[in-house]
Amino acid sequence: MQVEERYIYARRKEVNNQLNVWCAFPAVYNIGMSALGYLTVFKYIDTTEGIKAERIFTDTQTTDISSREIDVITFSFSFELDYLGILKILDKYKIPFFSKDRDENFPLICGGGPVLSANPEPFAKLFDFIMIGDCESNIQKIFKLIKENKGKPKEEILNIISDEDGVYIPVKKEEGYRVKKSTAQLKQCAATPIITHNSYFPDTYIIEIERGCPQRCGFCMTSYINSPVRYYSYEEIIKQIETGLKYTNKLALLGALICSHPDIDRISEYIINKKEEISDIEVSVSSLRADYVSDKTLEMLHKCGQRTATIAVEAGSERLRRVINKNLTKSSIMEVIKKMAEKGFNGVKIYGIIGLPTETYKDIDEFIELCKEIKQKYKGFNVIPSFSTFVPKAQTPFQYARREESKSLEKKNEYIKKEFAKIGIKARTSSVKWDDIQALISRGGRELTEYLTDVYKQGGNLGAFRSVYREYTEKNILKPLEEVINKCISPEQETEWEFIEYFNNKEILQKEYKRLINSN
Repeated sequence: MQVEERYIYARRKEVNNQLNVWCAFPAVYNIGMSALGYLTVFKYIDTTEGIKAERIFTDTQTTDISSREIDVITFSFSFELDYLGILKILDKYKIPFFSKDRDENFPLICGGGPVLSANPEPFAKLFDFIMIGDCESNIQKIFKLIKENKGKPKEEILNIISDEDGVYIPVKKEEGYRVKKSTAQLKQCAATPIITHNSYFPDTYIIEIERGCPQRCGFCMTSYINSPVRYYSYEEIIKQIETGLKYTNKLALLGALICSHPDIDRISEYIINKKEEISDIEVSVSSLRADYVSDKTLEMLHKCGQRTATIAVEAGSERLRRVINKNLTKSSIMEVIKKMAEKGFNGVKIYGIIGLPTETYKDIDEFIELCKEIKQKYKGFNVIPSFSTFVPKAQTPFQYARREESKSLEKKNEYIKKEFAKIGIKARTSSVKWDDIQALISRGGRELTEYLTDVYKQGGNLGAFRSVYREYTEKNILKPLEEVINKCISPEQETEWEFIEYFNNKEILQKEYKRLINSN
């Protein structure tokens, strides 16, 4: 593959008797090269002594190591449907999907990422071991152990690494089995280790400035699997800004709630001053929270080329925002819009969720009225609303909540499009049927694995998901979809993912769920 890549770190030279590792990303190259988590894993493995690491994607590879020489393949798993890309790669190299079918002639298969950290069970049969939590704390130690024991039977190697925090060995799971999430003491910022123009964010140096979120919205997996919230130091962030600017003029600040960083104004001021030296600096951020964003941050973003910002409102009414623990007032939303207009921004993307617990059409109408008021008050200011439908996620308080029926959600989506069109705004909505599949997987268990692999074999499209599911229900292998996703889980019921030890244990999630629902 002939693509220009600039490494921001020094790669180790090849050594004898090394461990060969493929770091696999379950999508195409240009998406993978924008995935900071995936690239961070690659860098840690690539800089471990005695290991040769290369990258592979669904469309290409950056390696001269053949599949017969590979000892370990790692997969980054960020979204439920990424599993289709994982199976595509295994299929391409004629590697059996299930760990039980892979003998000593096949590499160890490892998985990691937010999907597996929340609930690995629908995919547990695919992997020999799974990394739960932050990779920075012990990934190099784990791969050194694998390297030092290369040549021993797989079972013995897995036993050796099984005592490490964050290592889950699916075949060892039994009653009473526990896995402690790996939690890193973050010091050096996760930042883009390889820059390329052939990326979804071309030539961009991404810097993680914080991890986790202090807001603890009831639906948000990030708030819980990445707890406790941690902030990189001001000095480390400035160091990374300087490093990035040696290679590119494009920076991106990453975090679930970057404006909660205690030094965000100092960071913004530093970038503003830096722009006086380097006039073409561009800075982007993922999204802003209306009651946290400061004048200084908005000034920095506008001066560095951002003209449209994204704010996550989630719910249209203050009542529903209280239910989901997003204590955001209408006045704070309007205040940040006012600041954006004054700073010279020309539009705002507003993100919302349809079908949240206790939602009514009145809540939706308040969302529409909010956007209407913004449009009327700030002429020429673009308002771009975007909606997904609520999916209960493991490891969150709303893991117990029901998902609204598909027909009802489809009706709400049509209502939203129609009512926004009346005020001259085009609203974007997600696919309810695809969100149904996401909801099925997010709280599922090992009963889904054969179904999911059969879906892949049938093409991996929406039609395959639905037709194969019908076959499984007709054979009484799976329950009807609506019985699975449209039902509440009792807070007292044992879930598939309880064996993972998080700071937010079951009692905390139960208590928070009941508090939020009762706050209606």
